[in-house]
Amino acid sequence: MFDQNALTALFDELRDEYELEPDWEEIQRDAHLAVARVDAGQPLGNVDSRVGPLVEKHNPG
Repeated sequence: MFDQNALTALFDELRDEYELEPDWEEIQRDAHLAVARVDAGQPLGNVDSRVGPLVEKHNPG
């Protein structure tokens, strides 16, 4: 399960890499969805390809 430190690190890295992208809001939405799925023990599903690897990287579980 993601804790505050893992969430902060994930969203900081996403922001550093993609904040200026025109689809930044969709990237954030997919990141929130991916975290919720991982915390619920579900597969990532169909999330932005830039989000999945970072969610896996910062997943403390």
